[in-house]
Amino acid sequence: MSRFESQSREDKQSLNEWRQVVESVAAFATSKGGIVQIGIGPKGEKAGIQLGKGTLEDLSNKIKQNTDPPQYPSIAVEGAEGSAVIVIRVEESPIKPVWAFGRPLKRVGRTNQHLSREEAQKMVEATTGRTWDALPSESFRLTDASKEYVRDFLKRADQAQVPVQMLLKNLSLMTNDGKPCNGAVLLFGKNPQQLFPEAQVKCARFAGTTSIRFLDEMTIEGNLFSQMDNALKFVARNTHQEIRITGRPERETIPEYPEAAIREAITNAICHRDYSAVGTIQVRIYDDRLEVWNPGTLPPSLTIESLYREHPSLPRNPKIALAFYRARLIEHWGTGTLRMADVCDRLGIKLEFLSEQIFFMVRFVKSEKRISPPVEQKLNDRQKKGVEYAKERGQITTREYKRLCNISERQAFDDLKSLLEMGVLIRTGSGRATRYIPTSSRELRD
Repeated sequence: MSRFESQSREDKQSLNEWRQVVESVAAFATSKGGIVQIGIGPKGEKAGIQLGKGTLEDLSNKIKQNTDPPQYPSIAVEGAEGSAVIVIRVEESPIKPVWAFGRPLKRVGRTNQHLSREEAQKMVEATTGRTWDALPSESFRLTDASKEYVRDFLKRADQAQVPVQMLLKNLSLMTNDGKPCNGAVLLFGKNPQQLFPEAQVKCARFAGTTSIRFLDEMTIEGNLFSQMDNALKFVARNTHQEIRITGRPERETIPEYPEAAIREAITNAICHRDYSAVGTIQVRIYDDRLEVWNPGTLPPSLTIESLYREHPSLPRNPKIALAFYRARLIEHWGTGTLRMADVCDRLGIKLEFLSEQIFFMVRFVKSEKRISPPVEQKLNDRQKKGVEYAKERGQITTREYKRLCNISERQAFDDLKSLLEMGVLIRTGSGRATRYIPTSSRELRD
């Protein structure tokens, strides 16, 4: 490294270092521009360059072919033959970042540094106006779309069957040159996680009020609509419903948490998460609260306080949000948080929003009178004995439970049914092959 190198200057001794030259061009273009000189020794002396026919044209082609967007810097030869220096003058690119050999770079002091995914995405949005879900997916083809996912969407949207290409065009999920966007991968790809492994939802039901002991857990993959459906099923399976006698023949079912608000929180997390950032959406259920976490923060123009009053709809992923809107799962008025607050207030649930540097979180806190006792306190002595038996052996059958507790088959059936409803056991098989296993294998190790 030459001692004369700086934020805007890079020296190379020979054309054999052409790959580093290309990287410096990309780094300068992402920053404020700069100069790359070839033929300068480590002490700043002119080492000279042997120029052949087509040398400059070859160098120009290497820069153009290995940068994205392609760079066309000014290239000139300065000095007399034998001590000539190639001088590459790089202008600041209006579109950032500039990539070299498949990685985004920027200039920091005297070095070229690679950008993180999140840094690169923010630069793209700032300089092109294109959000992550609108960027082209180079590896995704129309044949990679799932017919099942397409049919499911059209059914939700109450639309007639159309070819995949037409559907993507209608949803603005294709670029001008006919490439599917990132949003198309997450909405309709057969295996979205093959390209975006962190595009998933992790759900957990914890014992008590801390994240120490798991009662149930699930990692949800697939497309975004199935992620939403399965996350809501997990919540339903791991929360309770209160039966209230209304004085009429009918009974009123009151969920532990308002279903509409939970659906809004999970759907918003899926639509608004930062898919360029590391991390997954998380749904955490405790004895006293339920939390929905997602990577990414609020847009700069929104504050936590503004979520409790009327505010504009500013989706982080407008292409994905449009598909959810067409599927009748969200609205575009920015009133979702107001409806959440209203229904939570009527049911005595405290609604909290929290935005930090790398994540956004919605928390539903139950009032003291709504907090259910720990699952262990709800079990009778027979059920506790049966659960311990299942933990030790990995499963239990109705016959084993009946013999263990010395009770009738009817009583054994009722006890096991109650354990299923509380989410302590899961039933597998049918008929004589029916088995009851503990909800989480992790719980067996605690």
